Amino acid sequence: MRTKLTALSAVALTLAVSVGGCGGPSGGAPAQPKMTLIVGNQGDDFYKAMECGAKAAAARLGVRLDPQGPRAFDTSLQVQIVNSVAAKRPNALLIAPTDDTALYPPLQQIHAEDTKIVTVDTTLKNRDIVSAAVGSDYVQLGAEAAKRLNALVNGRGKILVIASPPGVTTSDLSRQGLTDALVRYPGLELVPTQFSGGDAAKSASLVAATLSVHPDLAAVFTLNGGDAQGVVTALREAGKQNQVKFISGDAQPFQVDELKKGEVAELLLHKPFEIGEKGVEQALAAVRGQPVQPESTTSIVVATAANVDDPDVAKYLYRPC
Repeated sequence: MRTKLTALSAVALTLAVSVGGCGGPSGGAPAQPKMTLIVGNQGDDFYKAMECGAKAAAARLGVRLDPQGPRAFDTSLQVQIVNSVAAKRPNALLIAPTDDTALYPPLQQIHAEDTKIVTVDTTLKNRDIVSAAVGSDYVQLGAEAAKRLNALVNGRGKILVIASPPGVTTSDLSRQGLTDALVRYPGLELVPTQFSGGDAAKSASLVAATLSVHPDLAAVFTLNGGDAQGVVTALREAGKQNQVKFISGDAQPFQVDELKKGEVAELLLHKPFEIGEKGVEQALAAVRGQPVQPESTTSIVVATAANVDDPDVAKYLYRPC
């Protein structure tokens, strides 16, 4: 689903950043733009892969890229980084906002200083300061999860969803996609959604608590990899790893190991490298005053134990550069 720049466009952009002097095609634009990438959590393999894609595009297009990120998926920590970056006045800021509303004021301030804003993965509720938003098709992810869960439980059973707290756009959209798709699967029953946000210990306790109320739970779906280890641990400790099916978003190395062991039934993979790559391309176009795609999405890839080593699937596993 991701629309790549044509080879001609890439050449044109490369020529644009190679122009001598201070000006560029838009008149006054820097010859070598400075960009900052602020990820949601610098320790997360998804964001490491995204950073790899951004670095690759920056090297190809002659952009000076400064990758940063908080040590945890925490809004207050990310706001501090945005405020510190504002003083450097980069030409563009690529960011995966940890909250769709709380990040708006500090980003609005940096935007007022003529820094172009491009969101990658997550985005903002109010996008009037956003030049482009690049991310996975999270509605598709939710719909795909509903379809796969239905197949795994033979069309009937109780489903637990563990998501990030409301305000994380990727999680909100995924839950929307799943809920909308459930009308096609009347035999599935959603038990109350639980919110963890990638804390494995918390997700383990949420699964254990849900099993105590719903011992006939049929499946669990987590939206991100951070919660996956907690789910596997809770199901193993309850002796339910063979009865309760588990699907997770993401493809961090430990998740792939769990998939191969049969502790995870399926993984729904994103394409973070392409998101980072596309983000830099769109940011450069915005800085140059060239047309941008206001919204770009990448498709979801389903990984199973049977296909995870296939080249067409394995290339989307999250690996640092």
